[in-house]
Amino acid sequence: MNEQVTIADQEARTRALDPTTSFIVQAPAGSGKTDLLTQRYLVLLAGVESPEEIVANTFTRKAAGEMRQRILQALERAKNEQSPEKDHERHTWELACRALARDKERGWHLLENPARLRIQTIDSLCTALARQMPILSQFGSVPAIAEDAESLYLDAARNTISELESEETWSDAIAYLVQHLDNRLDKLQEMISTMLARRDQWLRHVSDPQHPRLERDYLEKALARLVTSALEALKRQAPKAYESELSELARFAADNLMGTDSPITLCEDLYGYPETQIEDRSQWEGLAKLLLTEDGTWRKSITKSQGFKAPSSTKDKAEKAHLTEMKNRIQALLNSLHDEDAFRDQLALLGALPPHQYTNEEWETLQALIELLRIAAAHLELVFTEQRKIDFPALAQAAIRALGESEAPTDLALALDYRIRHLLVDEFQDTSFSQYELLKRLTAGWQPEDGHTLFVVGDPMQSIYRFREAEVGLFLAAREHGIGQVPLEFLRLSVNFRSQQGIVDWVNQHFPNVLSASDNVAEGAVSYAPSTPFHPLLTTEAVTVHPSLGRDDTSEANQIVSIVQQAKRVRPDGTIAILVRGRTHLEKIIEQLQKANLHFQAVDIERLAHRPIIQDLLALTRALSHSGDRIAWLSVLRAPYCGLTLQDIYTLAGDEHQRTVIDLLLQEERIQQLSEDGRSRISRILPVLNTARLEQGRCSLRNYIEGVWIALGGPACVTHETDLEDANVYFQLLENLVPHQRNNR
Repeated sequence: MNEQVTIADQEARTRALDPTTSFIVQAPAGSGKTDLLTQRYLVLLAGVESPEEIVANTFTRKAAGEMRQRILQALERAKNEQSPEKDHERHTWELACRALARDKERGWHLLENPARLRIQTIDSLCTALARQMPILSQFGSVPAIAEDAESLYLDAARNTISELESEETWSDAIAYLVQHLDNRLDKLQEMISTMLARRDQWLRHVSDPQHPRLERDYLEKALARLVTSALEALKRQAPKAYESELSELARFAADNLMGTDSPITLCEDLYGYPETQIEDRSQWEGLAKLLLTEDGTWRKSITKSQGFKAPSSTKDKAEKAHLTEMKNRIQALLNSLHDEDAFRDQLALLGALPPHQYTNEEWETLQALIELLRIAAAHLELVFTEQRKIDFPALAQAAIRALGESEAPTDLALALDYRIRHLLVDEFQDTSFSQYELLKRLTAGWQPEDGHTLFVVGDPMQSIYRFREAEVGLFLAAREHGIGQVPLEFLRLSVNFRSQQGIVDWVNQHFPNVLSASDNVAEGAVSYAPSTPFHPLLTTEAVTVHPSLGRDDTSEANQIVSIVQQAKRVRPDGTIAILVRGRTHLEKIIEQLQKANLHFQAVDIERLAHRPIIQDLLALTRALSHSGDRIAWLSVLRAPYCGLTLQDIYTLAGDEHQRTVIDLLLQEERIQQLSEDGRSRISRILPVLNTARLEQGRCSLRNYIEGVWIALGGPACVTHETDLEDANVYFQLLENLVPHQRNNR
């Protein structure tokens, strides 16, 4: 079976290694995308003058590290091992041997100098470009990058509103917008913040107030094109076999609904499907009202609300027979349309289409919004300058400015055109508008068959995550039209090497119903591409569905714990993954897993700093590092290894704010005012803290804090096994932060 499966997309995999051609590769989950990128990189290494001519971009440091590691491992094996037995491994080995021969010929010494492999994140590339042209990038030295820039957006939004409230700058347009929001400035602030996070999608359109794109006629023509394009797609999906029957039934329904405000009445003169001009939209909407529910699904039954009265409502036999016939015909038509998913999806889309024209009120609101966003974008730049921080879109824009325009490239762009021969981009479905523009600028001077190649790989089916404002329509557009001046040959991988056949078959069966029936660049809609399994079907059931109707987090968490416990009984040595929609969904699940004493790791989900044991260690670190940090010292007294009551803490320090807590602990008269339990606790920890203060600076920070924590009895106070692991991670971070530092008083 495996040999046949391998053949399924082997031609595409082989074609992707042509070093003279640019490709865009759709590689779904489990299709061996990283291996393909590794092989492509090795092929290119065998033909370049220097390894720096190849630049590979990923979206995470982890992915960049993994790719670098695989390439170095392949070169190491080519140097030290015989040809592997497995075909796939042997092919990679052969490619690495050729790359290693080129390495020896040119004297690169890549295994001794791995830094010459230019494998990096796109953000790292943007940083490097901005640094090389500090004036053009308008940054000077590149500021720190905020992983979560929400606080910066909120600051800019607040500053915008503060400025607009002054008499000098408050305009009629802004006043109108505030009135439109019912004078809710908090709502306006939230809206501004949200829009600033997405400014790479709109700022380039509104930055020039005189640009023709902002004229009402231009925008309304664009809306009209959007509507007519959707109507054309709808008519293409409309099944010809039912055209005559549907139009006759629509006319019948319209006649019965005359005098009502139902859109079905607009189908009174419909013979065949409507055309695709703006004026035909209303008839299509009438058909949608006739055939679809409010949820966009086919109607299961038709009533008088859709123009089909019940036959029992009349005593006339002929009329009754006619009503019965028409009722049966519309029901038969609905049954026939049941599998016409593409037609249904396009019909349902009508409700989401915007009007093709603005009302005067809407236009005034839009103009006010554009003016406001320009001001907000300027305030965000000021916030960046004040706080010496930027977000990812600002970094990408700085890199774009450093490269100049396509028609007027900067010296940097010209130099890169000479130095970069091959560009590889991983996870291309996660590309934002700014990053897409960056790729266009980097490849602006490339010509066909001039030795340059662009290789982008990704899976548009995974773009539902909208990573950092990614736009899947860019993947679809690149597939159809290339990127800038670089045409891309499209390849699709289909073999799944990760999952057994039962899982692949289940996904192939159900996911076409989740994703769109067809690709659509304008809508960002992606259809499902089926996979072919590499691993054979197992005897056990591949997928079991445990339905949970409604939202009951506690009940759901209990069920998940039961499923985990059952799975561990069946396979005690197996690993189990729990995937959730968002972090908040995990709260109850983590709580129940802890109650059941089930060991787990919540990687990138539960912040280490939010764990109680880490908060206690942070307080201890701050207290021992600064005797004047009152909050930290009070937190140490409240921590489990001391456990002083709030009443005792108030008795100790509530009336004295000028002296440090450690000084108060040394006042015998104050200690005597504490409860008997409080005195006992202080007598146990005070000698440890006094000794710690004397030992400060005599060992590394990690050993210092860890030793004091152990002496205080911290390990004995943990409630879960994972707490000790979290503490060890914290101590390791201290060691990495200041590996050789000595704390001097």
